[in-house]
Amino acid sequence: MSIKTLGPIKSGVAAGGAGVATNNFTTLERVTGKIKAVVLKYLDSPPGTTDVTVATAGTLMPALTILTITNAAANAHFPIRHKISDEAGADVTYDGTNEVYDDVVIDDYVKVTIAQADNGDSVDVFLIMEDCE
Repeated sequence: MSIKTLGPIKSGVAAGGAGVATNNFTTLERVTGKIKAVVLKYLDSPPGTTDVTVATAGTLMPALTILTITNAAANAHFPIRHKISDEAGADVTYDGTNEVYDDVVIDDYVKVTIAQADNGDSVDVFLIMEDCE
C-alpha cells in the first residue's frame, strides 16, 4: 500500500460577478487509484455561498462526482467513501437498511469546479490517494 498526495489541482480564478463567479479546471494527466480523502484549500476570500465540485471528467469512463460541497468557504479535509452497488445496480446493505461503503476507485481525468464565488476566488484541491495493487 502506497499513499500519495496529488495536487494542488487548481480550480482557476473565478470570474463573472459577486456571488456568481465560476471557473473549472481538468487535470492534464489521468489520475488512477483509490481516493482516500479530498482536501480543499480556498484562496482569496470566497463568500459562504461558494460551491465546489470534484468529479472525474468522464473522458475514459462515465463522469463520477467524488465530492460536492455547497455554501462553504472554509478549508477542510473530507474522507471519501461511496455506497457500493450489486450487479443489478441496487445499494448493498448489511441488513436491508444500513448501506455498505467502500473506497472510490478512479482511472480518469479529474475536474474541479468552483461556483457561486466572487471574482478572484479559487480553490486548490488535494487528493489523498492509494495505489490500486
